[in-house]
Order: sequence, then C-alpha cells, then structure tokens
Amino acid sequence: MTLQLIATCGLGLEELVARELAELGVAEIQPQRGAVTFQGSWQDCWRANWRLRTANRVLMELGQWPGDDGDALAAGARALIGKRRVYGRGGPDVGALLTPERTFSIRATTSASRIHDVRWAALKVKDGLVDGQRDRYRRRSSIDRDRPDLPLRVRLNRDRATLTLDTSGDPLDRRGYRVVTSQAPMREQLAAACVLAADWNGHGPVVDPMCGSGTLLAEAAMVAMGRAPGALRVTRSASTGWAFERFPSFDADAFTRIRQEPIPAPGPDVELFGVDQSQQAIHASLANLERAGFVDRATLAPGDAFKFVPPAGPGLFVVNPAYGERLTEEPLQWKRLGDLLKQHYKGWRAVVLAGGETLGKPIGLKPKRRIPVKNGPLEARILIFDMY
Repeated sequence: MTLQLIATCGLGLEELVARELAELGVAEIQPQRGAVTFQGSWQDCWRANWRLRTANRVLMELGQWPGDDGDALAAGARALIGKRRVYGRGGPDVGALLTPERTFSIRATTSASRIHDVRWAALKVKDGLVDGQRDRYRRRSSIDRDRPDLPLRVRLNRDRATLTLDTSGDPLDRRGYRVVTSQAPMREQLAAACVLAADWNGHGPVVDPMCGSGTLLAEAAMVAMGRAPGALRVTRSASTGWAFERFPSFDADAFTRIRQEPIPAPGPDVELFGVDQSQQAIHASLANLERAGFVDRATLAPGDAFKFVPPAGPGLFVVNPAYGERLTEEPLQWKRLGDLLKQHYKGWRAVVLAGGETLGKPIGLKPKRRIPVKNGPLEARILIFDMY
C-alpha cells in the first residue's frame, strides 16, 4: 500500500527536508510551507522517522473532506470510518485502523477557515469518528490524551479538513542526548540544518566558539560519523519511543533491519572544539556530548570566542551567536565575528546562524548562501561562507 506522508518542519527548512527525503529514495516529493509531502511504504515511514535530521514529525494522511462548518467536519470524519464516499486522495481503510479497542487522541489546527476554535474543530471530528465506529462496530474507542494508540491530527485550511496520523509521537528533535540545557538552547533540527546547508565534506575539525549546550557540535558529529538522529531514542524506554511502534502495521524485525542500514559517514575521525564564556554552558556541553557518545572527540573550555586559537584546518566553523535580548552592541559584535573569520579561519567552511535586528549584515562578509529560517519565534538567517 502506498501511503501519503508529510514531513513537517520549521519555516525555511523545506528544501533541506526534501533533499534528505530524496536521499532516502521516496517518491513524489513536494515541498510546501512548513512541510514536505511524499509517498512511500510503511518501511519508508519508519526510515524517515529514524533518519530525518531537519524534520519535526512524520504524519500519514488518512483523508480529506470539505469542512466549512461543524456538521461538515463531523460528516466527513464519519464517512472515513464507514467507507462512504471520501473526498481527496483517499488512503488506508481508516475504519480498519481505528477499531474500537484502540484509543486515540485528536488535535486540531485551523487557518484561513470559517472555523477558528481549534478545540471545537477537534471535538466535531472526534464526534464524527466515534459515530462512524458505532455505525460499523456498534461501539466506540476511548480517548487517551496522554499516550493514545493512535495520535490523530486534523488540519483545517481554507475550509478543507485533512486528517493525519502522527507516526512520530514525540517530536523528532527529542534526540535523547540533551540532558542539560544552557540559556536559549538551539533546537536540534535547526542545528542539523546549519550543518547540512553547509554541504560540509566531513573533513577537518569542527569549531563552535560560542558552543552553549553543544547542540551544533553534536549534530555535526552525527552527520560526520553517519549516526542516525534516532540512535539514542531507540535505547530509551518503550513509553517514549515512536508512535508507529504501537500501530497494528508495525513490524519490529523490519524496523531492526532499517536501523542496521549503513548511513554515509564522511568524517569518522571528526574532532570537536567548543568554547563558551559561561562555565555552566561548558558543563552542559560536556554532559550532552557524553550522552551522545562524542565526549572523547571533544575539547571544551571556558573562554572568549575572539581569543580562541583554532586547531589546524581547514574544517567546519559553526556558531549561533547571542543576539537580540542576549547581545549588547550588536553591530560591533557582528563585525568582530567577521574579522575573526577573516583572520583565523582561512580555507574553512563557516556557518553562522544570524538573528537580531541586523540579521548578521554587519559581519562584513558576503555569504555564498543565505537561508531565511525561524529560531524559535525570532527571524534568523543561516549564512554560509567559504573563507578563501
């Protein structure tokens, strides 16, 4: 059976997610705003959850229908269960998936639609689903908001409803290595995006002179060593694994084979160097890199980024400078960062996640690539430089 799948992501990361999916060999890859749709099998779905570095979740589409009011929302959901005519691309037999012995939860989002209340939208779809179950089975499922067998999501956009099944459960940034956080921690997908956007060949050391909790260093090491982003997640307790492990279609042996598939490892001997003015941040980086299994490759020390003498290169320079509320004299600091790169990192590939009011423009260097992204609620840019 061919599944209609959706990899959700932060704004600006769609191209990188699409590129990752292409490397996985899936079909019909279509970037959208904040998501990339694709087609594949259940094995492709599991592999995407295991391997995607820049996505938030992997959803499976169950059906679409008009939803301009509450009655229409409920009727379309009821039709999905009862095998009545369904608008859109169809999908699996939702009634066979959502049997009464399986619990479910449902969350809703709405945009550009007559219905604005997300709780009411979720309630109407829930009512339609359980009515469909009563039609088909003469009984209905229980709702479990904490750990349902089937976590459902409904997206209402321009008065059209799309019901999806969340195959990930916990978002994919829950890698499992962040045991200690520092101030304003960077999300793992954004850190991975900085590394992947650089098209780094994996050779040479990785330097982060403002390393915070070590997220950029950890994500660079995982790329260099061919470590799946889900590698630590699989070792955690069963209650915090992937949602798809609780689905009736799950094949544990097939998923084991997926986890054993080789992943390109361009830099198996990578070395990591991190500096931060905060001793607390250095402790966080050490703890997180130890949990990730990279602490034996890391040299970390408190200090000033602008006084750090880098190791012999070339290699990869990655940094998420403090900005906005965390940075005073912002233009001056950006200029200092540009001078640092010109003076000490010739021949290196440099990646700067730039934010604040200036978005890094005072850095005084022309990037070879500029990717608009969101860093939490803040506008930011991934800037890529070749330091010739």
